[in-house]
Amino acid sequence: MTAPHDQAERNSPPSTDGRAIEAQGPLCSVRRGRPSLEEAQRLPARILEAGWEVLRDQGFDAFTFDRVARHAHIGKATIYARFPGKREFLEALLLHKVEERRMSIMAIGHGRPLVEAFCLRAAAVIEILLSPDGVMMERLVDWCDQEFGDGEINYRHAMFDDALANIETELREAAQEAGAAIDDFPLAARFWLEGILGHARLSGGARCYDQTQTEAWARRYSEFFFAGIKG
Repeated sequence: MTAPHDQAERNSPPSTDGRAIEAQGPLCSVRRGRPSLEEAQRLPARILEAGWEVLRDQGFDAFTFDRVARHAHIGKATIYARFPGKREFLEALLLHKVEERRMSIMAIGHGRPLVEAFCLRAAAVIEILLSPDGVMMERLVDWCDQEFGDGEINYRHAMFDDALANIETELREAAQEAGAAIDDFPLAARFWLEGILGHARLSGGARCYDQTQTEAWARRYSEFFFAGIKG
């Protein structure tokens, strides 16, 4: 099964990239040239965010580089210079959103006591998973697995393994700071993650999200989890 519009986009010549026009003083002179280093460094993330907004607003079947280019206000050639095709773009988008989500979660509870920090993160993860963006992320993972996955690549398993590695690292660091004894860090990380994912599935979707109930569950879960793994 091939991604809609992908073959057509590969066969069509990229459009010419536009030039920035900048007004300088009363004469409104035009400056032509390459973007600044700072602009060039921000551009891939800007393109990916535009792609995310196209997916969110128009769906996967309507996703094309033409729409992304219009949304980002750039030429299509600029996208092709960084992402040769739809697979490369969506893979990069998935990695971008995973890292963005990881950084936002890890910033929560920084400097707080062990149980408190993990309680806050558990509540945040549930909220993110059940949010419209979280649901969209699940669809993106399923799309990548359906369209591009094979015997060697499974995007959902890769995300799960990456999350486990990050949680294990956090547990090791937090346990060392708090003086907590954990005999099996990989197993503890798996129990922690599977408990959160299980609660998210049982919650039944974004329409069932209740912040007060989620925060209460996160506190009970965190206290129960760390009480159970104390040596």
